[in-house]
Amino acid sequence: MANARGKEIDNTHLSIDQAEARGFIHRDYIAHCLRWTHVSKYLHLQARYKTARIIDIGCGKDMPLARMLYTSRLAPEKYVGVEYNKMEIPDMFKNSSFQPELISGVDFTTVPTSKHVDFNYSTCFEVLEHVEPIKAIAILDHLPKFLSENSVSWFSTPCWDEKVGAAANHVNEMTYEAFGSLLEEMGYKILKHWGTFASIKDYKKELNGAGIGLETTFDKLREYYDSNYLATIFAPLFPEYSRNVLWETQYVGKLKIEERKFKPINKLEGRLGSSDKWRDLVKCLDCARNYVRT
Repeated sequence: MANARGKEIDNTHLSIDQAEARGFIHRDYIAHCLRWTHVSKYLHLQARYKTARIIDIGCGKDMPLARMLYTSRLAPEKYVGVEYNKMEIPDMFKNSSFQPELISGVDFTTVPTSKHVDFNYSTCFEVLEHVEPIKAIAILDHLPKFLSENSVSWFSTPCWDEKVGAAANHVNEMTYEAFGSLLEEMGYKILKHWGTFASIKDYKKELNGAGIGLETTFDKLREYYDSNYLATIFAPLFPEYSRNVLWETQYVGKLKIEERKFKPINKLEGRLGSSDKWRDLVKCLDCARNYVRT
């Protein structure tokens, strides 16, 4: 099943030029920036960036994560960007003290591990919704071959809502529960996760729940911020109600039952994503469990 644009692998990328062309910065791009700053903040703590070896799956034509780390004076020990689109390293790096590496014009699942191993951090932001489920599984299965022990892997992807539908350029969006379960089926222990943006109507009823009492704060911020900013400010508190989630994980192989936060994927009810191929996956392969490397 292809997406609305007839593609099974969609190579769309978001750039600041596209954001500025609208005349304002949309919540999508704000959320992108905040994902990069989250990684930057994480690496800044205890000067982790000095020993960081990062592989960035779907790095984007502008290499925004590498740009942010470099301009923030947090250049890692090593950075390798992998991009499905053909591209060149941006000019800003050509004569800089920080020299990122680039693998472009290739499917990540075909990249050999011979020269690229022992990464202690990986990012895969807004990639997995652009491929069919079986390809997403292949990516999640291939990535650990590049990682050192106790490495940290970040993923972000939209949370599919059948009532809202998927973006036209997305091949398969997964539900919040389905993607969390898929990560665990593939051997990734979920350390933390946050919403990156959310529709106000989806989380506003929760603002005073669980003793949080944020409705007054929300109302005060709403006097100044528009919905694009509000969508990102409160989303981290409510990942289960968000339209997009950032997952901080660690690959450990097959998880013990007590380590899991989500039900096994074959125990979830209803559609798991926007692609009909999820049904074939669950029925024929007994879920992603068959792909977990031990």
